[in-house]
Amino acid sequence: MFGDGEWLPQRAAGQRDAWRRWIAQVRRPVVVELGAGSYVASVRDFSDDLAVRHGAGLVRINPREAEVPGSRDVGLWVGAQLGLEAVDAVLPAGSPRR
Repeated sequence: MFGDGEWLPQRAAGQRDAWRRWIAQVRRPVVVELGAGSYVASVRDFSDDLAVRHGAGLVRINPREAEVPGSRDVGLWVGAQLGLEAVDAVLPAGSPRR
């Protein structure tokens, strides 16, 4: 990936297979995306694809590019730490935090 001589394609394939098994059994996924800009769009494309194909919610945290594709998605125009603190502050008391 990106010319990395240490890239292990068989490991990547195993991780991709595990991902597919996991996403097939998740009911309401939410993507929390930190600092992924449009310059290298692979992370943003992944998040947008999950929202469309799997009905995932999206929380995009980025101080310069926090636009979100859907009306139910949330874009926070702040840095990662401040954004995660804001998300934590609005979660109901006693909710699982993993």
